Amino acid sequence: MNADRIIQSAVGIAILAAVVAWFGIVPLHARAARQEAETASLLARVAESPVPADRLVPFRVELDRRIQMLGRECPTGVHVGPPDLAGIIRMLSLPIDGVIVIDQTFTAERSGMVGIEADPPWEVTPIRIELTASWPAIEDVLDRIESMDVPNRLTEFRLDRDPEIDAEIARVSIEIEVLHRLDSTEESS
Repeated sequence: MNADRIIQSAVGIAILAAVVAWFGIVPLHARAARQEAETASLLARVAESPVPADRLVPFRVELDRRIQMLGRECPTGVHVGPPDLAGIIRMLSLPIDGVIVIDQTFTAERSGMVGIEADPPWEVTPIRIELTASWPAIEDVLDRIESMDVPNRLTEFRLDRDPEIDAEIARVSIEIEVLHRLDSTEESS
């Protein structure tokens, strides 16, 4: 009976993860693709337009806004090639002392294309962090993720609290995606 409950829980978690990915991650990639297409369309329309320059001011303002947004979301001065996963994991690791940090596990998954039509293209490497720790330690890991020099995005955050009100320890599952640009040798392979 207990094995059936574990299987049902695992299936439920898998379905929940798929729903989160479908409704959370896929729309972000679709939004980025739409933004790139609209930006390219604006550039083409501005270049070909016979309209007087003063009427193009709103288009130029929108174009500048989108170029700035793409510059923030897709920085150009980043490392080309696969990320230093060992270095990232070392930076995010906390010392396990059995009191503040009970357990932590890092799992890096296979890299895949981001889906942004950029030149050169971007690739993403998911890293899952499983952490059983105190509230300040969890906050420390989140601060470390936010302060990383490597472009990344937090795609999943799941927190399981102890039902005891005074419990100082929680279990958290965090997934981040580390972004990097492909170099020409990676593209051809």
